[in-house]
Amino acid sequence: MATRETSGSVVFELDGVERRLTGTLGPGGITVVFGDATNGAESYGFRFVVAPLPDDRGATVIDFNRAFLPPCAFSDQFVCPLPTPENRLPVPIRAGERLVRR
Repeated sequence: MATRETSGSVVFELDGVERRLTGTLGPGGITVVFGDATNGAESYGFRFVVAPLPDDRGATVIDFNRAFLPPCAFSDQFVCPLPTPENRLPVPIRAGERLVRR
């Protein structure tokens, strides 16, 4: 039986600074739970984003415009994974879903 990698890092540059987010590898891509400087004021406490599986060179694109709210943003009946400390970006990500409209 072959083993497969279940987690790893997505490394990217944002505002000239290299950033690293840990994600989980699945059949649909790399799922990342992240926080950023907008959390609590302009956005929910954290969000999810899925990057496509890496190509033959190991490259992928992380598109924060596709960030989405976790199920627990909509109901207290859901339990969601929290971002690890290294997945909390010190910069604002003003893209994707940010707040639930009530």
